[in-house]
Amino acid sequence: MKKRKLKGYVLPTVYVLVIAVLFISVSFLGSALQKELQYQDLATDVLDDNVTPVIKEEEKTETEITAESKIVKPFTATSVGISKSYYDMMDDEATQENSLVYYEQTYLQNSGVLYSSDEVFDIIATYDGTITNVSTDEILGNVVEITHNPNLKTVYYSLGEVTVKKDDVVKSGDIIGKSGDNLLEGEKDNSLLVEVYYNGNTIDPEDFYNMNIKDLQ
Repeated sequence: MKKRKLKGYVLPTVYVLVIAVLFISVSFLGSALQKELQYQDLATDVLDDNVTPVIKEEEKTETEITAESKIVKPFTATSVGISKSYYDMMDDEATQENSLVYYEQTYLQNSGVLYSSDEVFDIIATYDGTITNVSTDEILGNVVEITHNPNLKTVYYSLGEVTVKKDDVVKSGDIIGKSGDNLLEGEKDNSLLVEVYYNGNTIDPEDFYNMNIKDLQ
């Protein structure tokens, strides 16, 4: 029997076919893997978009907690009105005259805002802070001082009743006492004088209520 010999072009043809099959297989496998990865990425993105981070109350930073409080007026009663405004050198003459406090035949420039009412009203902290002084002034009655930060403090005069003590920590809106009287001529029995000190200087309390606490650090 004669042995048949493969023609010269057969083996190269087989090699080419094998390489082609391998290339097609690898390409198909790579395409399948790519689609799988894209699907996984898409699934991850969807999950990320729908995840709501949970922060426990105790994990909030001091800045986040501070941001929740707002500066408020020192009372909520609607019957309270301004008796004497803050004295501002830039105001017109009529406004300045209404900002003078009269005591023992002497006119004094009002360094705060004097509020009054025909009825007793609660006095509240205008912002978070620590009670740094509780005392009595012979002219203005009971006094409460609240320090809000190293540069900012508020002082409340003419309280008839004080419900806080030194070193107490208060929050914006907490009751610190009730309105009372003072020796200023012409004032009603239910009064409150408020002063605001920023960096050692007084500012108009009526402006202070509308300020951002971040600007007063």
